Amino acid sequence: MGEYVTAMRPLPAVGVILLVVASVAAPAAGFDTPSQTADGSDQLPQITVVDNTTNHLSIPASEVQSTTYNRSSLDVGVAVAAGSRELRNDYAATNFEQRFFQRDSEAARDRLVDETLDDIEARQTSLERRNQRAIRQYADGIITATEFLRQRALVDAESRQLGTRLERIRTAAGTAPGYSLSQDQRFRLENNRGVLETYRGPISQRVSAEIAGATEPNAVYLEASSEGYMLSTVADNQYTRETYLGTERDRDATDQFAQTDDSLNAVNTRAGELYPWLYSEQYPAVQTYGRSAIYEIQANHPNGQLTAYLDGGTTNVFFETQHLELTTISRSEVVTNVNQSARIRIQRSFESGPLLVTVTDNSTDSTANATVRINGKRIGTTGPDGALWTVEPRGEYTVTATTQDGERVRVLIGRSV
Repeated sequence: MGEYVTAMRPLPAVGVILLVVASVAAPAAGFDTPSQTADGSDQLPQITVVDNTTNHLSIPASEVQSTTYNRSSLDVGVAVAAGSRELRNDYAATNFEQRFFQRDSEAARDRLVDETLDDIEARQTSLERRNQRAIRQYADGIITATEFLRQRALVDAESRQLGTRLERIRTAAGTAPGYSLSQDQRFRLENNRGVLETYRGPISQRVSAEIAGATEPNAVYLEASSEGYMLSTVADNQYTRETYLGTERDRDATDQFAQTDDSLNAVNTRAGELYPWLYSEQYPAVQTYGRSAIYEIQANHPNGQLTAYLDGGTTNVFFETQHLELTTISRSEVVTNVNQSARIRIQRSFESGPLLVTVTDNSTDSTANATVRINGKRIGTTGPDGALWTVEPRGEYTVTATTQDGERVRVLIGRSV
């Protein structure tokens, strides 16, 4: 298609990916570094420090309004609703492609692209409102944890479907001879892609699969504030965490990173302050999303994987997903209790982190099958190896194990780890 090159409009670089291989540089000119505490140490807004692994995004303790465990199950109504939306979005994408290639002028194609982006933006705005409403209603006790996770599953699924529609616009435009998206269209596409990325997460996606009956239900630990949520679970030998803090996203603020001479360097400088262990082990890839002021860092590191989204207005992380291999988790505290025939052993890591429960026969020291509950909520069973990995809740809590012959042993866990 070389003969059409001169007819194509230039494509601006709006989704740059950079793999950094140098040390963290000094702050770029014009970038406001984080404020300092009275003792001179840098503040880490909503970031919890964890030894020998990645720090993580957390809801401030003073803002947590609800905590619980939940297990999702097959829900035909939600599965049908998700499937219906998927069909609708797939039809919209296919219809766009057919109409796009039928248009015989650049202007006609531009109008179709603009109309389609308008539709996606409207749906993205509606999705954001639904997500915010679900968070607020769950935190206020208006809806249950089960209903909140259903809403998260639907938002996750539709955000992925809208993202696919955006990619199909990009693909169609890129394969049409003599045509390319305008700079404004490219920015609109990337802006929406960045926002949609922050509406989806690995646990929400897993819940969607559980509701559809595609995978076995697993206990999820939930926390919520009026503008944020945290989900965590243990499955497939991994601890997974998904956190969103709406308070750390300010769309109306000036993008501080973009005001510097080197925005990607400024992002790395800030991220290095928030995740120092990560930057000592593996420099992440950095991606921008148009003019959305959303900056993604992603890295595979020795303990697992981190993806974090920083907001240019606040320079803070507002959405984060993490995977940690259980074999890399340091278990710093052990608590045990014994009754006449059973022993329970609790190994802790960090608050809202992995928790290992082991139950053994007190007389034979052999492993015991037992049902485990935390604060009365059924979490799962230890199985033939006598062990169950789950997630530790905030504050004080009680772990109870009931063996197959009805023997019950419990232990009260304090706050400190």
